[in-house]
Amino acid sequence: MNGFAKKVLILFGVMVVMSGLVVFLYVQSMEPDEPEADRVVHETKPYITKHFKQAEMEGVFYDATGTYSEFDYAVQLNDRVTGTDFFVYVDQQTNQVTDTYLSEQWSQELTEKIRPLVENIFGPGTAYKAVYYQDDVQQLKLKPSASTDYQKVKIPPFITITLQRDRLPTEEQNLTQLATALKKKKWLRHGNLATEYINEKGVLREDEIGFNTYF
Repeated sequence: MNGFAKKVLILFGVMVVMSGLVVFLYVQSMEPDEPEADRVVHETKPYITKHFKQAEMEGVFYDATGTYSEFDYAVQLNDRVTGTDFFVYVDQQTNQVTDTYLSEQWSQELTEKIRPLVENIFGPGTAYKAVYYQDDVQQLKLKPSASTDYQKVKIPPFITITLQRDRLPTEEQNLTQLATALKKKKWLRHGNLATEYINEKGVLREDEIGFNTYF
């Protein structure tokens, strides 16, 4: 074997080792740290015992992908009365224990309630989601597990209609029709409506820009 072939083999070996190391480090970064998981359970236990006795603990959630800016670890719970899944965590900015119960409950209730309107306007089986963002709900400074109705608060939810088709000329009119129906039924006073478009693989399309409507 000549010198050039040896160099190629050595280079190839180094590349294989480096690739394996990168994969190993990536997998390690996706694995939760057990002491950190135990810590969040310990720190949130008094809060959960006080405010969510009816909830059942489902485990510890590790935000490996960095989706949440408020925490890396959170206790995941399910309210047995309402069926709401939510988090209790130590906020990284305030260092205070808090929860996502109301934002998750309101989002779930609104999503279920508006289904007939969405499907009547955009078609049966239309994918959509209604969201009350945690930051907005926290600013209300309500008590944990408060029984406040989302219809009585002033913060507007975000409702996104996800469509697997081309944008229609009537799309903006459809959003206006939905907004009118929500106000007429007195389900919402204000809200943000938007459409987005995906391909057959469920990937967001960049060639179709969605509409946004605020009411």
